[in-house]
Amino acid sequence: MQPTIEDGELITVAPVAPESVKRGDILLYQNERGVVAHRVVGVVKGTVTINGGDSPPYLMRGDASVSCDAPVQLEQVIGRVVAVQRGGRNVALDSRLANLLRLARPKIAKLKAFRLLHLNY
Repeated sequence: MQPTIEDGELITVAPVAPESVKRGDILLYQNERGVVAHRVVGVVKGTVTINGGDSPPYLMRGDASVSCDAPVQLEQVIGRVVAVQRGGRNVALDSRLANLLRLARPKIAKLKAFRLLHLNY
């Protein structure tokens, strides 16, 4: 989940009701690789029966990933990541400021890249 959560940082996880999960939330869930914390990029409303089973409701992706994980079932979700311990203090990840920073980060990176390219040419 870099750059939002760096390797080795401690996270705080709170219980989450399925109906309160929304796009942009970071969920901790269990899959075949172990326990994973990734961001919700899509929520399927309701359930649809496909091949005898219900379709998974959450589409997940790490912040640095370009592709989505396998869809996540409700039963796999452990909770919502609400904070990360960084530099000896807790940083809330579910605040309005955290969401604004998350949305601004790619734009800032593009501006920095543009300035570097502009200086080199």
